Amino acid sequence: MATIKNIHLLSVSDNDLKKLEYGAALHKRMSNIEFKVLEVKDDSLVIRVSQGKHLSENYTDKATLVTRTRELFEPFFPGMKIHPQVNPYEPNPVSKIDSSWIKKQMDILGLRVTDIVNDTGVDKTNISAWANGKREMSQPVKAMFYHYFNYMGYRLGK
Repeated sequence: MATIKNIHLLSVSDNDLKKLEYGAALHKRMSNIEFKVLEVKDDSLVIRVSQGKHLSENYTDKATLVTRTRELFEPFFPGMKIHPQVNPYEPNPVSKIDSSWIKKQMDILGLRVTDIVNDTGVDKTNISAWANGKREMSQPVKAMFYHYFNYMGYRLGK
């Protein structure tokens, strides 16, 4: 299986294909950076470069992704313009939800645990434990709080 998607669109030797694949595999393993050939013209290549979530949390910005794409492809396509279309990693805002975030939102919006209980139907024991950091939150619980506070902020004009 090819590491670079649509690599078959590139006209290079088998040896160069192996070198490109090896370089792309290193980027994939070290930083979860993936490449896809979108368009090949006489004088240019359009390459999509995307970074996904990675355990190392080794994330980079758009400029660095552009640089890494050009460094990987330019040696094999001298004289061609490399046009990276960049999609940097953006963490899901729900992943940052914790008890301190919940307390801050409650303060900002003037809400109490009983308000959340009445609005969501979730029992007070669970809401209180999550808000006080005594119970770990699953991803769906974090999503509930994220969307609940966003809705309440909109509804209350805050």
